Amino acid sequence: MQTSHIQMIKRALSSYAPPVFRAIRQSRRILHARRNSRLQARLLPWKEKFIARHGFVVQGGPFAGMTFHKSSPEQAYLPLLTGSYEAETHPFIEAALKRDPSTIVDVGCEAGYVAVGLARRAPAAKVIGFDIDPAMRDKCRTLAAANGVGDRVMIENACTPARLDELCAGRTLVFCDCEGYEYELLDPAKAPNLKHADIIVELHDFMRIDVDITASITARFAATHDIELVGIAPRAAGQFPSVSALPDAVRAEALQENRVAYQQWAFLRAKTRA
Repeated sequence: MQTSHIQMIKRALSSYAPPVFRAIRQSRRILHARRNSRLQARLLPWKEKFIARHGFVVQGGPFAGMTFHKSSPEQAYLPLLTGSYEAETHPFIEAALKRDPSTIVDVGCEAGYVAVGLARRAPAAKVIGFDIDPAMRDKCRTLAAANGVGDRVMIENACTPARLDELCAGRTLVFCDCEGYEYELLDPAKAPNLKHADIIVELHDFMRIDVDITASITARFAATHDIELVGIAPRAAGQFPSVSALPDAVRAEALQENRVAYQQWAFLRAKTRA
C-alpha cells in the first residue's frame, strides 16, 4: 500500500471514527513495545558477550570509535554500538561532511549519538543540539565531554524556525529527527537561510494525519535543493564486522530497529551555499 493511501485511510478514520483511530494507534504502540521487549530479552546473552568484547565503543558506521554511554546490557541497544543505527542515512552523512559544514544543527539530539558523532567527524565545526527533554540534554552534554568535544557542542531546548534561520547563515548541515515537527520547522518561508543549508531529515508521515510531510517538504525545497529519498534497507551483517562473533541466526536481530515499513529519510543538498 502506498504511503498516500495510508495517509488517506488515517485521515478518514481520524475524522469519522476518532475513538477507533486512537485505539488502533495505542494498540500499535503497545504491540511495538512488546516486540522490542521480547527481542531485547532474546538478545541479552549476546549483548553481554558483545559488550564484554567491545565495551561501549561504537564499532562501525560514520561514528566508529565514539565512546557511547555506559549502561547495563539490558539497557544497551546493539544498533548504536555496532554502528548500524539508521544505516540508510550513512551515505547522506558522508556526502554532507564532504561539503565541509562550519555549523551543524541536530534537532532532536536525544542522548547525543548524532550530535557528538558529527562533532568528532567535523573538528572545525560548531555543533548545536536541540531537545525538549532536559534529561536528554544532560546526556548529550555528558557524551560530548566524554568524547572530548564538549567545547564545540552546545545544547539548547526547543528549536524554532527563527532560531534555525540564525544558525543557517553560513555553511550549515541540519540533521533533523523531531517526530513530525519537521513539517513546521523546515520551512524556507519561515527560515529563509534554509535555502542554502544541507538537510538530512527523518520523515514522520506515519506520526501525522493532518499534513503530508514528505510531499510538503520536498515541494518547499524543490527549486533550491537536489533531493534524495531513501526507505528502509535490509542490514547486511557483512557491513558491520563487529557482529561476526555472534551466531548467524542472531546477527540479523542484533541489527534490527523495528521501524515502520514505509519509514523514509531525505537528503536535501543545497544547490548554492551561503
